[in-house]
Amino acid sequence: MVKGDGSKKGLVRNLGLVGAVAVSLAVVGPSMSVSLNPQAMAEQVGGSVPIVYLFGLVPIATIAVAFVVLTRRQGTAGSLYQLVGMEVGPRAGAVSGMWLLAAYCSFTAITASSFGIFTASFIEAVTDVNVGNPGTFALMALGMLTALFFSVRPARRASHLLLGMEGLTMTLITVTVVITFITLITVGGPEGQSVDFSDFRFQGVTTEGLGLALTFAILSTAGFEGAAAAGEETRRPTRNIPLAIVATALLVNVFYIGVSAVGVWAFGISPNDLKAFEASASLPGEIADTYVTQGLGDYITLGGAISSLACMIAAQIAGGRVMFAFGRDGLLPRRLSKLSPVWSTPALASLVTAVIGSVIVALSTIPTSGQPFSVFELTSDYAGVLISSAYGAACLGAVVVLWRRGGRGRLGSLVPAAGIAIVIAVLYFSLFPLPSGWELVAPVAGVTTVIVMAVVGLLVNRRGGGAHGATPNPES
Repeated sequence: MVKGDGSKKGLVRNLGLVGAVAVSLAVVGPSMSVSLNPQAMAEQVGGSVPIVYLFGLVPIATIAVAFVVLTRRQGTAGSLYQLVGMEVGPRAGAVSGMWLLAAYCSFTAITASSFGIFTASFIEAVTDVNVGNPGTFALMALGMLTALFFSVRPARRASHLLLGMEGLTMTLITVTVVITFITLITVGGPEGQSVDFSDFRFQGVTTEGLGLALTFAILSTAGFEGAAAAGEETRRPTRNIPLAIVATALLVNVFYIGVSAVGVWAFGISPNDLKAFEASASLPGEIADTYVTQGLGDYITLGGAISSLACMIAAQIAGGRVMFAFGRDGLLPRRLSKLSPVWSTPALASLVTAVIGSVIVALSTIPTSGQPFSVFELTSDYAGVLISSAYGAACLGAVVVLWRRGGRGRLGSLVPAAGIAIVIAVLYFSLFPLPSGWELVAPVAGVTTVIVMAVVGLLVNRRGGGAHGATPNPES
């Protein structure tokens, strides 16, 4: 085992394949994403949202291949920090690790925002009490503290909680979608809606609109690599981590395709129907109220809050492990590598991840005038720039690995190389055309953070002397 500074024992290998999947699944937060993202995509492509998710499988596959190539060689707590560092070099590892760490910190901000919004909506729906903006931000703070409480516990215990929380909500949404689908093909919707695959057509869709919607689809799966940060707590990591990454990417996208397809059929595709789709505060919630039973949508909204909390816990776990690895190698303060004497987890590093996420939320209230949903949008756009940069680094690392193998490996390197091109396209559609007003803050802050984190990564790597060169894991 690898020992943290000042600890008597290292990270404990107590995760199996299911536990690793739970971590990745929770970082993605599919129940939260499917409640909010299809509406934004529909603004660009109308009723063709499920087809865009289907198209998104191709770029997601290229990025997943990159992570599979890297994680099959090394199980580490540092994720890209050590995975890329081992293949490309210490400087590249430090920079990509800093980008990923910043992304995970921003994920805690996104999920704190969505937790507050969903929880406030649920309270207002069942009690008729107006929570208001101050109450919503108080709920965000409560969610952050609750997530921290669970994120410092042993990885296995946390993974069981994550799987239960996210799995329960996904199951409820899936049952709702199945009942709705059966209703649509048997008796139809209240206004004559039915199952018609011709609804998924790109009539009047611009190339720019399609590109932006595809960017939403790709970023909806962001975090599927989360298990890579638990490499030192997973049994047989070079087998289980790659499997967890692939399984999560496939499961999440099939879930998105199914829910969004039934959602389009359930609402209809007339101009008024699509406007109602786009204005939906929770897509599966409104489907449940219309096609299953009135009031069920409120509990799916509560499920969105639970999904957000699970995602927040997982982001703090993943961010804490990356920060732990930096501290262990002396590139960040070594105290960050100290493990809890009770749980053998990097509790301080998870705490710092949560604090940074809280600061991001607080700063986001300034340009948005304290509007909770605007804070959610701003932090989401900001995180998209960061995670895209980290994915580009992962693809570069995989290209290096495959190219060095020669022969078929060099041919295979074309897959992650395509991933680099896709990441560049995602960044382009995330940034341009530049928005105005407070919406301009996210791309500017995102690009600035990418540059600053790159500089920090290079500087701390020089200070640490490149001590983090990873070696193949003997327990792999």
